[in-house]
Formats: sequence, structure tokens, C-alpha cells
Amino acid sequence: MNRIIATTGVAAVGALTLLPMGAQEAKPWNINASVRSFYDDNYTTLPSRALLPGQPTKRSTWGLELSPSGSYQLSRDQTSLMLSSKYSMRYFEDRTSGSADHSFDFGADFAHRFTEKQRLSLTESFAIAQEPGVLDPSSAVSTALRTLGNNLRNNLQAKYSWDDIVERWSGEVSYSNTYYDFQQDNSSAGGPGSRSALLDRVENNFTLAGRYRIFDETETELLLGYTLGTSDSTSKDFLIGTVTPDSRDRLSHYFFSGLGHKFTPTLRVNGRLGVQYAEYSNAAKADAALALLGGAPYARSVVSPYVDANGTWEYLPNSTFQVGASVNRITTDLATSVDAQATTFYTSLNHEFVPELRGSLLAQIQQSEYRQSVAPRDVSDLIFTMGANLEWRFSQFWSVEGGYNYDRQDSDIGGRSYYRNRVYMGFKASF
Repeated sequence: MNRIIATTGVAAVGALTLLPMGAQEAKPWNINASVRSFYDDNYTTLPSRALLPGQPTKRSTWGLELSPSGSYQLSRDQTSLMLSSKYSMRYFEDRTSGSADHSFDFGADFAHRFTEKQRLSLTESFAIAQEPGVLDPSSAVSTALRTLGNNLRNNLQAKYSWDDIVERWSGEVSYSNTYYDFQQDNSSAGGPGSRSALLDRVENNFTLAGRYRIFDETETELLLGYTLGTSDSTSKDFLIGTVTPDSRDRLSHYFFSGLGHKFTPTLRVNGRLGVQYAEYSNAAKADAALALLGGAPYARSVVSPYVDANGTWEYLPNSTFQVGASVNRITTDLATSVDAQATTFYTSLNHEFVPELRGSLLAQIQQSEYRQSVAPRDVSDLIFTMGANLEWRFSQFWSVEGGYNYDRQDSDIGGRSYYRNRVYMGFKASF
């Protein structure tokens, strides 16, 4: 699943599009830098009113963001390598201490074609950040709350594909590993339920899939596949009471089929539909502690739907529209639930008005459903995010941009609902 939206206050068109096509093809490297002024009316992602007296509420601030980035691309006959990195420093005028946040992103894409039919691809993505949209690389976010600190996420993906193993049948095997490490532990949080206890984990997915090509003209393919997934907590902190994070470890079996079809040369749709069977082998370790709190035990196993579908339409040159949906079980930042079922819908529009003026519009809505252990009923969060950006390239190397982002979470649980508005404007240079 590819996440098309990142809630970092940036909904910008890629820097490579700032350069003329000939310049992009002529040199393998690009260096970019942007300077933005922004206003964030809830950088703490907290509710407007306190649930209890003395609890913190939302805070607003003006700020400044400095962000240099660069990329390098190497291409040979059968091999290609793409490297990219980005650093961001965001200064918050409202803070009296720790007034700046620092984030870093690094990406690498490697592909090698052994023969015309056999191909290997490797993708690496590393991030140190605070915003949920950057820390979660998938379409669904485990938490919509901003997390202070140097929080780390690393994602590695490998895929080997073999076309026409036998007539019209192709196959692929893939593996992905995602590692999360949040800085806040129980000692700094003042008790159990720190971000480390809730969200530190290692996720692994092994996938085997076969494809049958039905029609050559429309590239119509039928997909059958299986994925073995694991999610193992790595924190030594406590969730609630004496409940340890490994009691929420999950082993998942995905059985799915899918279809890909190209309606026109510029319109293609892909989809997977199946079931996910999740087992929680360590759930019994939490029974005694949850019983003392008057709660029901964690689930031992769950069967739920699995969906991953998307479509892309290039309706004009350099203008695309994308829409997608997913249903999956994810790790949650609620200690009283073993995990969450996330249903996500997303869309994006990138439009070129003229070669010098481009705009983008992004939106995503996610419902996360939780089976509560210490509450009389199950609860859910509704998370909505949207972003709009406009960029004008007034010279070959310089552009000006502005945008707006809106985030909202409506929760059945008190103290989790919030809304957030962000506006920004700045300059960008590309060489």
C-alpha cells in the first residue's frame, strides 16, 4: 500500500518538476532548498477544551521552516539507482524551550533486470520525524497525534518478479520490514502508556503471488496471493498496570485475490480483496492485569476483511487523479485495545494549469475501530486530513508556493478529539 498523503504541513509538487524536462534528463542530480513561514493553530494536536481541570489544551504558533534536499539517479543498461534525502528544521515561536523540531528523510530505490522476464527491486526509506503522516508509510496511520522527539521509522522492501514462467502466468515474491522506535518512554511520560510502550515494534510481511494475464491489449491480470505478516513489540515499558507490550503481538495470514485492468492508456485500476486472520499468541499474559481493572481479556484471534485498491488517471499531460481504499488491521496507540481495524479512503489531484503553475489537492479519511477491554462498548476514531498547494515557477531555478492543511480527529474516547489548521507560504530553489 502506497501512502499518497503526508500531514507535515506540506502538500507540494515534487521538486524535480520545477526543472525543464531536458534539464532533468541531462544531469543525474538535483539540489533543492525551501524557506517557508507558517501558522499552526494546534501544533500539540490536543483538544480545545480540557477533559479534566489542569490538563493541557491546544496551542497555536507562527513559525519558520528551512528544508534543503537532494537526489541522485544512476542508470545503466539493466540497473538503476535513485537516492534522495531531505532535512527539515521547523522553528515554533510559541515554545520557550526546545523551540525547533528537526526531521530527516532518506530514500533509496534499486532495480536490476537479470533478463527480460526477471527483475529484482529494493526500496529503503528511513525517517526521523514527529508528524504521523511521515512516520507511517502505509495508507493507514496507527496514531493521528503528533509525537515530540526523535522518533525513528525504517522501512525496507524487496521484490523479485518473474514474467511468463509458463504461458500467461507470472509470479512474484516480496518481503518488507518496518521498524519503529519512539523516543518517549515511561520514565519521561510519567507512567505506563508511553509512546514507546504503545508503538515501538517490528513489522514483517512475506508475500507470494501469482498473476495470470487475461488480455494483452488492456494488460488485464488476475492475481492470487498469500501474505504472512507479523507485528512484534520491542519496548520493555508497561502499557497499563503490569500489561507488557508483547501481549499485543500479532501473527496475520492474508488470503487474497485481485484484478488489474487498463481501461485506457492513461487510466488503470488495481485491487486486492480477501480476508485477514490475526492471532495474538501472547494475549493471555494480560488477562490478570486487565481483570484487576474490571476489563475483558484481549482477543485471541480475529477474522476481518482485507482490501487494497487504487486507480490512477492521467487526464491531461502532467495532470493526474488518484483514488484508493484499504481495510487492514493496524497497531493502535490505545493500550486498552489489542489492535485496530482501519478503513481508509484517499484521493489526490495534481493539475498543471500552465507549465509554470501547478496545484495539488489531497484528502484522506480513516475510521479506526477498537475492541475495548476496559469499556462497556467498542469505540472508534474518525480521522480526516486534507491539503491544498499551489506552486508558481517564475524562473528556471526559483518558485513561490503556498498551501493549507486541515487535520481532524473525532473520537468516542474523551480527550482524543481535535482539529488543526495550518497555512504556509515560501520560496523554493532548485538546481
